[in-house]
Amino acid sequence: MPNLPADKNLRILIIDDNHAIHDDFRKILSPAITTSAAMDDTETALFGLPTVTVRQTSFEVDSAYQGQEGGLLVQKALEAGRPYAMAFVDIRMPPGWDGVETSRKIWELDPEMQIVLCTAYSDYSWDEMFEKLGYRDGLLILKKPFDTVEALQLAQALTQKWWLHRQSRQKMGDLENMVAQRTQELAKSLSLLNATLESTADSIVVVDLSGKIVSYNTKFADSWQFPAGMLDRRDAAETRTYTTGQLKDPVIFSRRNEEIQANPAVEFFDVIELKDGRTFERYVFPQRINGKCVGTVINWRDITVRKRLEAQLIQSQKLEIVGRLAGGIAHEFNSILTAIIGQSELLLGDLPAWSPLVKNATEINKAASRAATLTRQLLAYGRKQTLQPESLDLNRIIKDMEGGFHHLMGADVDTQIVPAQGLKAVKADAGQIEQVIMNLAINCRDAMPNGGKFMLETANVSFDQETVGRYPELKPGDYVMLAITDTGTGMSAEVKAHMFEPFFSTKATGQGTGLGLSTCYGIIKQSGGHISVYSEPARGTTFKIYLPQFEPEAQTSIGRLNSSDLPRGTETILLVEDDPALREMEAILLGQLGYKVLAAANGIEALSLKQQPDIGHVDLLFTDVVMPQMSGKELADRVHALYPHTRILFTSAYTENAIVHQGVLNKGMALLQKPFTPSSLAHKLREVLDQGNA
Repeated sequence: MPNLPADKNLRILIIDDNHAIHDDFRKILSPAITTSAAMDDTETALFGLPTVTVRQTSFEVDSAYQGQEGGLLVQKALEAGRPYAMAFVDIRMPPGWDGVETSRKIWELDPEMQIVLCTAYSDYSWDEMFEKLGYRDGLLILKKPFDTVEALQLAQALTQKWWLHRQSRQKMGDLENMVAQRTQELAKSLSLLNATLESTADSIVVVDLSGKIVSYNTKFADSWQFPAGMLDRRDAAETRTYTTGQLKDPVIFSRRNEEIQANPAVEFFDVIELKDGRTFERYVFPQRINGKCVGTVINWRDITVRKRLEAQLIQSQKLEIVGRLAGGIAHEFNSILTAIIGQSELLLGDLPAWSPLVKNATEINKAASRAATLTRQLLAYGRKQTLQPESLDLNRIIKDMEGGFHHLMGADVDTQIVPAQGLKAVKADAGQIEQVIMNLAINCRDAMPNGGKFMLETANVSFDQETVGRYPELKPGDYVMLAITDTGTGMSAEVKAHMFEPFFSTKATGQGTGLGLSTCYGIIKQSGGHISVYSEPARGTTFKIYLPQFEPEAQTSIGRLNSSDLPRGTETILLVEDDPALREMEAILLGQLGYKVLAAANGIEALSLKQQPDIGHVDLLFTDVVMPQMSGKELADRVHALYPHTRILFTSAYTENAIVHQGVLNKGMALLQKPFTPSSLAHKLREVLDQGNA
């Protein structure tokens, strides 16, 4: 809006077909000054009073004698930037526009102009006039004949009104500009704040003093997997009940929440464990406005991966320290045993066969030999034993040991060997690999006191940069896998956490040294490989050994995943996996391949998700076999009964032959063995989805 002029607008337009009326208005609105000095002197002489000159506002008056002429003057005044403040308009001006029509035309040009309609007749009723002109605050009626003072007061009041209206408009414009500027600054600040909240890897939620959710980022909603619409309702009790239900210890969590709510101005920190295995660090900070606490900002940091890596590091460091200690002691002790064995053999050579000391020397030699065997195991665990690596065919080694397996297991154990075709060679010490296999076989036998099934199988596998992360000792590349499976008692999570530690044993005293599995760990690690275990109580155990493939040529590492080179699709996949980190990885990968992904942590959640009306058709169920609450097989059976056209793909850390062997799955069911690469998953999905479509 342009700046206002320094002086007020005193321009008035008279529109009347009577010339005398124009003269009268000019005398009233812009009178000539006639007082002379002589008249002032006479007045002073007669009355003895000083001359007082009353200064009257002099208006700038223009005349128009027809309505059309008045409209032209208004338009020219606007174009010149000097608009009229008001107009006195006669109601009757034949033969052209009358006063009502003239007023309407003027307001079309200048809506701010104040108009006084002058009339001596009742040409229009109020209703008719307002019907034509509308209800406007810029319209007044002046009846003829009018008083001079009345006309002058109207002129002064209406020009002042026009001026004040212009001032208020400018002030309002300034305020609107200020509000717009502040609004833009606020929007920029909010945008920056929102971008900051969304860019962080942490889950952030802001609550008021009553505990009601005020704001949150997408990570918070995704981490807790709130049902649709729950966060939008901002119901504090509802969200609190939902989150508390996911915790391992809801009682302590509720008690801490009460402490936080009672002391909102105090910072707070704790660690929260969820039932699904995730762990969060919770940081609570007061939100203050002008120094007053108005709520709290809660930051949830997912440390599940970090905790797992820390546990792996601690375990690795502990095994490394114990291994060095055991290896160092065994190395020194081996020298002593060498002397004992040598001396006992010399003694046996010197003694005559009939001497009663022969038996004593023989027992000394046997005991020393047993101690030497124990020492070799300690050296293997401590990775200090000198190995003689060579190119090995694991299929041949297992085949050569088959007779021993049958003898070891007995008639009540069904022993099966499943060698892979085209198995690559490995480079390792043959004797030590045989020792590893035999130690694991003994553990499998001990886990099946009432008989069962025992299986060995081999396979060529590959790990890329992503999948190899689950095995800290390995690097991306090609490996040979040896899986040893039993259908025995299985192991608890606590036993699995300590099973590779030396002298740890679940057997009765005197029935084992506790070095069998720790020796296997040392040998495989010294050979550049990795050993892991997959086991559930009452579901048996699978040991998996990974050894690098041995080729004369230099091996090249596997490149990073390029999802554009993999088979893709647009189908809907229901993903069921109880491992949060693995479920997230699989969901991201499937999304990159173009699929619509519905993720669930267990079978119950998957069935609930599948039955929601807005989900639509699910083309494939991709589920883990072993899960809490409901197995993958049971889930698949229920889904197939309800939706027979939904295809099923299982995945498991157990091998296919072992799962079928144990009766968990029927033969012929589609199974993708863990660990799998993105490429193998992409191809397996298309293989299952495209069955029957060719």
